Amino acid sequence: MKYLKDIQEPGMGTWYFEIDNNGMAYRQMVYHNDGICITSNRKHELYHFMLAEHPLDSQESYYQEMSQAEFEELWHEQLQLGMKDWHRTQSKFPIGTRVEGYIEAFFPQGTLINLLESQAVGITNTAVLKSETPAEWMYPRHRVIAEVTGYDEVNQWVLLTRAEVRGSLCEKAEMDPYT
Repeated sequence: MKYLKDIQEPGMGTWYFEIDNNGMAYRQMVYHNDGICITSNRKHELYHFMLAEHPLDSQESYYQEMSQAEFEELWHEQLQLGMKDWHRTQSKFPIGTRVEGYIEAFFPQGTLINLLESQAVGITNTAVLKSETPAEWMYPRHRVIAEVTGYDEVNQWVLLTRAEVRGSLCEKAEMDPYT
């Protein structure tokens, strides 16, 4: 993995990326000048799940390489701010529990599932999900039932397996306030 920093034009904040050898972003942070930080592991009320959709060219002049340690320190600071919610999520969704939610987004790590609880995000294997799901159901808001198998501490996501996409859409009234 490589770690990049990009200081945008005035007012756009500082952007940080973790990318693989092909330039695909796995984690991203945006520190705005007003002190607000948006991270790719949490849904933001205005920006949804913010993660670069196209590969980044680390050779571009506006990117500065940074160390993994620098990136991890910034990421860890943001994880600490949500630690109370993360512990509540882990308590609410113990390993072995069957859960319900809906598709939120598709990331390189897998399919993000909103678990119908504020800040509770699950993740499941996209390839497996696609292999067992009609293509027309592989879109945001489609209901999902899955089983909790563990926790991704790096992103504060609930690990899900045996995920099944249902043909029905989650109604707006059921969705969290950020949608």
